[in-house]
Amino acid sequence: MIDPPTAHPESPERKVELDQTVDFAIQLLVEEGHLLGWTRVEFLTAVLDAANNRLSALEEERELETDNP
Repeated sequence: MIDPPTAHPESPERKVELDQTVDFAIQLLVEEGHLLGWTRVEFLTAVLDAANNRLSALEEERELETDNP
């Protein structure tokens, strides 16, 4: 479902490539969820909540790593 990056990490095209990849993946998930009975808004809201939760978890991990070198 997700292709690996083709642009080098320093390349400005990498962000564009990633944005397009994520947008496409989200579109597929939203449409699948919609076909199964979820509204697009509630599904996207759940995606946002899940992304925020994962960001919070990453921040907590990073804090633990810096507190315990």
